[in-house]
Amino acid sequence: MRPARALIDLSALRHNYLLARERHGGRALAVVKANAYGHGALRCAQALRDEADGFAVAFLGEALELRAGGIDAPILLLEGVFAADELAEAARQRLWMVVHHEEQLCMLERTPLAAPVDVWLKVNSGMNRAGFVGDAVARTWRRLQASGKV
Repeated sequence: MRPARALIDLSALRHNYLLARERHGGRALAVVKANAYGHGALRCAQALRDEADGFAVAFLGEALELRAGGIDAPILLLEGVFAADELAEAARQRLWMVVHHEEQLCMLERTPLAAPVDVWLKVNSGMNRAGFVGDAVARTWRRLQASGKV
């Protein structure tokens, strides 16, 4: 089997990001999870540094690589965090995080934090992979607000 090779034109990446953001008329995060789908997360993030409103990655390790590479823009953890030490590190790194299940919510409520964190509440839109459903959405939002941590 021949080795596969993917090349990315970073100028085209910047152009396409700006075009997509312009077309929808709002802000947009550049999703660079899974090493920017094999194209080099840090390289792509550096190329989009001046254009992107922020970045999205799957988990903490990916975000830390971007921070170590000098990316200071907002970074969203799409999977959120799964342990109190991850939560503390995400807070130190000023990362945004998704809360998509009860255990993450409870961890956020019980973990001491020096300052509030930015949280995105995931709503299950029907794919049934993650997120809160029905009345749990409003209850979770109220708990997040009451925690004093977001």
